[in-house]
Amino acid sequence: MAGVKAYELKTKSKEELENQLVELKKELANLNVQKLTKPSLPKIHTIKKDIAKVLTVINLNQRASVRAFYAGKKYQPKDLRAKKTRAIRRRLTKYEAGLKTVKQQKKAAAFPQRKYAIKA
Repeated sequence: MAGVKAYELKTKSKEELENQLVELKKELANLNVQKLTKPSLPKIHTIKKDIAKVLTVINLNQRASVRAFYAGKKYQPKDLRAKKTRAIRRRLTKYEAGLKTVKQQKKAAAFPQRKYAIKA
């Protein structure tokens, strides 16, 4: 009762994964029927874990393809964006933080930084 390995699942195509998922669900249904007569069936646990692994690999493949689709685009779906923290997400960008207002620009032009030459 070794079950399926995740690295083996990653090499399979989407159709193969879906077929394996259907087979595993049928096997789980059969085991649930058998459980009525025999209360202890440890194989149910491994089948449930295998179903979870297959679903996880399907989800990973789907997310990877969506990520590739949105690569280089201006906007991404929220679930693909970097989570970070709420404060970081709302912080000004480096460009926005570096901008000067008109008043600051006028002040800098009127009162430039003084430069002193030091005699050696």
